[in-house]
Amino acid sequence: MKISGTPKITPGGLPTQRTTSDDYLWRELVPRLVHPGKLAIIHALLREGHPLSPAELVEFVKITTEHARNHCESMSRRDVLEIVHRVPRPNGDGDEPFYFFSKPSQTTSSSPRG
Repeated sequence: MKISGTPKITPGGLPTQRTTSDDYLWRELVPRLVHPGKLAIIHALLREGHPLSPAELVEFVKITTEHARNHCESMSRRDVLEIVHRVPRPNGDGDEPFYFFSKPSQTTSSSPRG
């Protein structure tokens, strides 16, 4: 039995337009590529509109503080988030970082493309 004529279609189907819409990217592709905890943190920061600590994110995201810290640190290493300020922890165990979106880098090209 030969199956060479079977069309390859992704779950949910391909977008109907030639150009991929933002809706398709965010609803279909991003959740398959990005950890759900990281997406939840991004949504919480967008919704709240100000920096949050991992301890505060636990209230919005429903993950452990350790997972929130790990996700924030991971996104910080990739310049998605940045620490905007730190507040001493009540138990005296160091400072609690507050994260928000990194500012876009302002790269300028010094030489014209040709």
